[in-house]
Amino acid sequence: MFCRQNLLVGHFIPNRYQRPTPREYRGVHGVAYPVVDTIYNRDGLILKLTVLPEDYGRELTVLQAMNQQPGFPHLYDFFTFNAQHDDVQYGLVMDYEGETLHVVSGRTDRGISNANLMRIAFKLFWTMESLHLQGFCHRDLHAANVLIRREHDGVVRLKIIDFGMSLPLTPSPVPERNLVSWHASLQVCQHKPYTRYDDLTSAIFVAMWAIELNPFGEDHQQYLAEKVKFDQNPSAYFNRQLKWLARLYSEVDYQRTEGYSHHDLFEIFYKFDPDFDPTSPITYGVVNNRLIIE
Repeated sequence: MFCRQNLLVGHFIPNRYQRPTPREYRGVHGVAYPVVDTIYNRDGLILKLTVLPEDYGRELTVLQAMNQQPGFPHLYDFFTFNAQHDDVQYGLVMDYEGETLHVVSGRTDRGISNANLMRIAFKLFWTMESLHLQGFCHRDLHAANVLIRREHDGVVRLKIIDFGMSLPLTPSPVPERNLVSWHASLQVCQHKPYTRYDDLTSAIFVAMWAIELNPFGEDHQQYLAEKVKFDQNPSAYFNRQLKWLARLYSEVDYQRTEGYSHHDLFEIFYKFDPDFDPTSPITYGVVNNRLIIE
């Protein structure tokens, strides 16, 4: 469990953060919207509010641990305050980090090129590994929790968000809620203790989602059965160009029992096409001020 002292730090200043627009984003764990810091005249910020102290504590702990690291949002401020009816609100202020991969991939009807897909998957794996090295697992990685943005230097970068379900990797967290979802691994759908390999499997599923490769269907009740089929022969679901995804899935599954190997996982990216560098910049266009991933 996280220390509850984490929930008490921070300093709330009434009316410091003002909303320049009514736009907001609602999720399972709370609501987020753009704000301006009126004290320092700083825009480009997102305020996330929740009434769930455990989720707030988890997210704050991870954001503090990962602050300033590539692939993670910058934590700008945090605080608690009493809202209407004496409900306690928990606030996290972060830099705006872009649009979701779900939204951006939809602009091309999920037609992202294989080269860019490999770049995205590589960055997801690298970021998840960074999180795991700090001793945390994400437990809720999906396409709406991956942000993508063209930054001031013209480079498109990815950030992982939403750590309200994150927990320490050790001991392996036993599910305290039903985590069955399209992006969850077979093992998670079987309610087994969560491991780093489940985050990595979700990263593979995020890449599949980005190109609308859907072997699991739309029926939540059938996800487990479909994932059992997929797990038995993952290679059958990928064409020749995408076999690297099948190899990643099989290697992650192998490492569940044999132990983690950075070399063996990342070598798949390099060996599939020796002439291609998966760390090369994501290629893109901009149409009507909107980012288009090629």
